[in-house]
Amino acid sequence: MNSDLTPASLSTRFARLGKALLPAVRWTLAPAILAALLVPSLSGCAFISQLGGALPNIEKASYTNLAGQTVAIMVWAEDNGVRMDWPNVHLDLAQMIQQKMLANQASDKPAELKGTRFPVSPASVVRFQEEHPDLAAESVADIAPRLGVTRVIYIEIRSFGTRAEAAADLFRGNVTALVNVVEVNQGKGRVAYTDDTLHVSFPRTAPEEGLPNLGDFPVYHGTLDGLANEIAKRFAPHANDPDAEYEAYLPK
Repeated sequence: MNSDLTPASLSTRFARLGKALLPAVRWTLAPAILAALLVPSLSGCAFISQLGGALPNIEKASYTNLAGQTVAIMVWAEDNGVRMDWPNVHLDLAQMIQQKMLANQASDKPAELKGTRFPVSPASVVRFQEEHPDLAAESVADIAPRLGVTRVIYIEIRSFGTRAEAAADLFRGNVTALVNVVEVNQGKGRVAYTDDTLHVSFPRTAPEEGLPNLGDFPVYHGTLDGLANEIAKRFAPHANDPDAEYEAYLPK
């Protein structure tokens, strides 16, 4: 190990590199860097080892063509009686996704969302769906140009529930879904991205047989928030944190 790799020299080097680090990384690195600076006796090798343990696994965006585009979010939840049990699920999920993408755009400023705008609100999209019940017979590629945007993020909820399958009095949220991105060019839509592997459970660490005393609405919101987070991550670099939990929705 080079003897000039002291905590002081390394902190200077990392300060220079700070502007090049992904925003999603910098706050994760901060505790390790601060700890190294507060411990003068820490060797350069030990510092790098500790820093390496703090580095998150950054995953690239799955779809990278939203920059400079106008976007609408449409959720389809008519299958398997989902909306019969949860009539506002399509609006709630679309709003959550848009809020997460806007928050990410404002805080992390990823290049993938630079100049991305959402001129059509989720409520307007839902109203359009309700005014046109014939949409069920059309493909999303044919529907997208009618929304007046250049990109449509389309989510199809295939299954959704807040109770465990084995016991109706125990709670465990589960949702499976598909997401498409439709690119609209010169009045024609084309499905440019598809992911049909989305599955979220809430609470993530709950046993399959479920948990008591959680309540349908906390589990409903926690499950949707988890799905919204998974969808929003498809459109910007993000730390892969499998331990992320949405405990804010759980009763105290």
